[in-house]
Amino acid sequence: MSAASIIIIICGGVAWFTYRRIKQFPIIAIQGAFQRADYQHALELLNGAGAEKLLSPLEKDRLLMKAYFMAGKKKEFLEQITKIAHTQYKKGDSASVLEPWYYHSLRCKHTEFANAYQQALHACADEQTLQIADLAYQILLDNSLQDITALDEYICKIRSADFHAGLLYYLKGKLCFHENAIEEALHAFDNALFNFETAESYLFYDDAKQYIDTYGNSSYLHYGKADVAIHTDIDMVERYRMIPKKDTK
Repeated sequence: MSAASIIIIICGGVAWFTYRRIKQFPIIAIQGAFQRADYQHALELLNGAGAEKLLSPLEKDRLLMKAYFMAGKKKEFLEQITKIAHTQYKKGDSASVLEPWYYHSLRCKHTEFANAYQQALHACADEQTLQIADLAYQILLDNSLQDITALDEYICKIRSADFHAGLLYYLKGKLCFHENAIEEALHAFDNALFNFETAESYLFYDDAKQYIDTYGNSSYLHYGKADVAIHTDIDMVERYRMIPKKDTK
């Protein structure tokens, strides 16, 4: 290969790399705005032409929802939840974006946001997702469900280790603990940890782990295996901005 050919190949590679960087600049800028906690700038970028071309519609709407929340724009935030729920996306589904935020709201006992997400999920989620979401609401927020049998019926249908399986065991642990059935509660929390670790979903992981830390012992084999320093999208919200204030009623 001649020197001229090598130079042409190198120049072509540099040109391609430069083009890719320029094309991806809006995404890099959006990520930078979130990292700097400059949410107003993030909103401006997300509403610009560059984001429209580079981000999928669902990803753009997800980031807009997060930016509105982080910027404290409550009206726009709630409107964005509704928009996501009622939009048919070619790639991805609305429920997969809304569900983690719904459980984040339940965990923080933020009734208004939880109600908004629950209503949104009822517009776009499948029946099983809705049934589990409603069970979680009754146990974690309004304390209206005390029947462990209902949870056991769902747990018996579990066919794989995933977030929903972990959540059901976590909810069972909460109910058992409330009934002072400590050993049964710890076994449920242990199973929750196993499922959360397997699914790499850590929203309720620390909560379940704390029960075993406080009341359990080394016989709980799945305890403490995961590196929960992995930061999910919801974790970032908690780290960089705030946790919504808990209701005091």
